[in-house]
Amino acid sequence: MTYYGTTVMNKRAAPRQARRWFDKLTMTIGCAALACAPFTAIAADMSSVATLAKPAPGGVPWKAAQIAALRRTIQKLLAAPTLRGAQVGLIAIDTVRGNALYSQNADQEFMPASNFKLLVGSTALKILGTGFAYTTSVVSDGPPQNGTVAGNVYLVGGGDALLTAKDLDDAAAAVAAQGVTSVSGSVVTDAAHFDAVRYGYGWSWDDLPFYYAPVVTALELEDGVVHMHFSPGAAPGEPALITLQPPTGAFTLDNQLMTGPPKSKDTSELVRPWDQPATIRITGSYPAGAKTSGDVHPAVPDPQSYSGDVFAKALAAHGVTVAGSMQSGKAPAGATVLWSKHSEAMPQLLADFWYPSDNLMGEMFLKELGFRLKGAPGTVENGTALENQYLKSAGIDPATVSISDGSGLSQYDRITPRDLLLILQNDWNSPTRDVVLDALPVAGVRGTLRSSYKGTIAENNVFAKTGSISHVRTISGYVKTKTHGPVTFSFMINQWMGEDQPHGAADLATMRGAILAAIAKQ
Repeated sequence: MTYYGTTVMNKRAAPRQARRWFDKLTMTIGCAALACAPFTAIAADMSSVATLAKPAPGGVPWKAAQIAALRRTIQKLLAAPTLRGAQVGLIAIDTVRGNALYSQNADQEFMPASNFKLLVGSTALKILGTGFAYTTSVVSDGPPQNGTVAGNVYLVGGGDALLTAKDLDDAAAAVAAQGVTSVSGSVVTDAAHFDAVRYGYGWSWDDLPFYYAPVVTALELEDGVVHMHFSPGAAPGEPALITLQPPTGAFTLDNQLMTGPPKSKDTSELVRPWDQPATIRITGSYPAGAKTSGDVHPAVPDPQSYSGDVFAKALAAHGVTVAGSMQSGKAPAGATVLWSKHSEAMPQLLADFWYPSDNLMGEMFLKELGFRLKGAPGTVENGTALENQYLKSAGIDPATVSISDGSGLSQYDRITPRDLLLILQNDWNSPTRDVVLDALPVAGVRGTLRSSYKGTIAENNVFAKTGSISHVRTISGYVKTKTHGPVTFSFMINQWMGEDQPHGAADLATMRGAILAAIAKQ
């Protein structure tokens, strides 16, 4: 799982497990096929926003002969052997004037993978607004008196997936700064802002140990993961060493990882035992003499307890003693606010969501939409109702879309290329066009496209959301053309078997890049 400081999913594991990666893994330049820096440490880099030329209205109208030539080029490229047997849907239009440039299977239903994040992100932007931010707070049963909180202290989650251990340390410091030295009750974790459904409908069981299939609650920490590092033991045959950051006792760590011979293969593997749901097990071996591994970051079994445990430890570190054991519950109305934190506002949240393709943030947005519709607890069902309203406003029949989650990880999600294109057109024609463009990955520049299409005309000119799960590759967005202004497109591939071939991924990337370049050079 780790190769001397570079985190990967175990290629030795079942091929399906090694393939079910999401776009976030492609962010880091120079990483192996599945290698990446810990995504919780990756903030959306918006430094390119001020200098990068975004797609803009204008350009010369397309001539019929130019459209015909483009269609011939695309058709030839789609005949690539890597697409043999695949279901392919592609639609492209002149963004400004609406002229059809290419269409193939545009109204067929496809599994979207992370292209589904366009739906929940665009809906959240429209309904929650650009000023929206999540709020996390610490409250108490009453104001501190003589250094004591009589009763409980509550850590109240508001849906912020990117809350950090540093934030909770700041919260504990703020409590101590008010003269509090003791709490007569307990630390109570409150996740009532959302319902208690922990996973998306249609998620695959073998994904659940990994960061990209996190447990969903309103009280999260470190994007739903714990940062885990491996080091070899003193000698081959000795247990390997595992460290956690932040330190926590919120789950059982079953360390079965052994130290292997020097220069042996790293066979470490994450396991979530079904009969021990609060256990993270590490098996395999780690080479003697190897450097400390990169961040393995498994999904934690219970983010609510994890957050509470880390907060309780922070209180103790700041000199605040808590008499009772940690509990889950609901803060009373009118509780005394001891600390609160707002997340970044929507424009940056959207970039944090789309740049690395953060699955947990997709689920949080969907449940937040549910909260906006009917109050606590926010649910997928209520969030879906608002998404359907958004679809209608964009000219899309909700009957053509099957919504089971916000991230696109579900096997049940379905949408057509035309629907995704209409979502993008709705974004283009909205007052928040620039927010959307600033939040999308860009070829050769940022996000999941940062290392894509470099050295081609597509570099700097493709603003798009990618999507990848087993046998599915999708990309939808905008292309800046040389003379005709922007083009809106959706390119969806299902039933793709090329991922099982030695050069399948490279062949697909070459073909897809050639199509996007063919559009960009017009």
